[in-house]
Amino acid sequence: MGIKTFKERVPVILLTASYRIEGDMHVVPGGRMLDEINKERDFIPVTNATVYELNGDTPLDSLDFITINKNQIVMVAPSVTI
Repeated sequence: MGIKTFKERVPVILLTASYRIEGDMHVVPGGRMLDEINKERDFIPVTNATVYELNGDTPLDSLDFITINKNQIVMVAPSVTI
């Protein structure tokens, strides 16, 4: 049995050249989102993801889990829920 790693959910907005993805990244407690992005891996896992066109408000898809190629990411920012 593997070691369980507990992580905190961080709501984020990721932009690619074509899409806006809103969902949750997961970081170690007290960790930084930047540390997750800078890990030596090609993809960033995102849960509870909703995919939109860049300027669209209508969801194209909703996914429990998606991985996004870091080379495709233009911007990532924490999402603020109002």
